[in-house]
Amino acid sequence: MEKILIIVDMQKDFVDGSLGTKEAQAIVPAVKEKIENFNGDIIFTKDTHGEDYMNTQEGQNLPIPHCIKGTPGHEIINELQPYVKKALAVFEK
Repeated sequence: MEKILIIVDMQKDFVDGSLGTKEAQAIVPAVKEKIENFNGDIIFTKDTHGEDYMNTQEGQNLPIPHCIKGTPGHEIINELQPYVKKALAVFEK
């Protein structure tokens, strides 16, 4: 059986951007260490919204634009970028 590590939504807006927190920033070294010591394929996911986010149902309930495709906040954080290049896949959801 092949091993796969899924890294979920480690995007700028969730770590140190519009919805970022000190707690999210604090887990970055542990995530990086987990990736470095993992023997298998890695998959990243990205929360993805369009320019019309504020007009969506989610935007009405969470009126903070985040992870808008094409913006820096949509990108995986810089600390994990080297691993994105080696990842099996990056899925936008």
